[in-house]
Amino acid sequence: MNTDRPAAIPLLAAGAVTAALPGIEPIERPPATGFYLDARPQGLTLQHAETVDRDSGLCIDLLDGSIERRLAGGRKSPLARALGLKRRSRPTVLDTTCGLGRDSATLAALGCDVHALERHPVLFALLDDALMRARRADTPPAWLTHWQAFEHADAHAWLTPPPPRRFDIIYIDPMFAAARRKARPQKALAWLNELIGTDHDADALLALARGHALRQTVVKQHARSQPLAAPDRQVHGKAVRFDIYLAASPPAG
Repeated sequence: MNTDRPAAIPLLAAGAVTAALPGIEPIERPPATGFYLDARPQGLTLQHAETVDRDSGLCIDLLDGSIERRLAGGRKSPLARALGLKRRSRPTVLDTTCGLGRDSATLAALGCDVHALERHPVLFALLDDALMRARRADTPPAWLTHWQAFEHADAHAWLTPPPPRRFDIIYIDPMFAAARRKARPQKALAWLNELIGTDHDADALLALARGHALRQTVVKQHARSQPLAAPDRQVHGKAVRFDIYLAASPPAG
């Protein structure tokens, strides 16, 4: 994800010393205003100084059952259909904009071998902490074996020059300005929109990804948004749409 705002954010280390994180400044006490990260016993948590007294903050939990609930549709779900997942297929997927990690975890649970990137330091720190807690659980989720790598990296820079390996599918879930709707957005989405802003280079990333994906590039969009470019086909969900861009000469099989 791109950011049109300063990357540095305060980090409050509660209890044990928190490892140094790129783009994050350590502090001894919460700031008077704005966002900060708090190393709490339940996990690294994003807090907002103005709401801390009445809000538990944002902590990513990959063991809360949400990934299992997302698997209810199996390979008939819009995400699985967009990636062309068949009964025995196990494609390699590069998630270029991992964000909160839900799609990467779902794809791993569906049997894809996932390599994920996230360039915003706060999102990377939150999800890296969540992955660490999931691995240390008494019973780690089986899908973790398919989540092969998670890097703090800008996808555009990572793909230029060509990376050491190519992937069957490149997945892009850009951060756009919140769509106008009656219902208030979920706290996570509202906070991330305020903290991170909008991905202004999603079209450039798509153009680059299309030259590297072996089979296809998939872009997740709001259901009524304009495509970044004319797609080869589309898969529609209730609130989102997946635009699919096929490789010029996809491999057989």
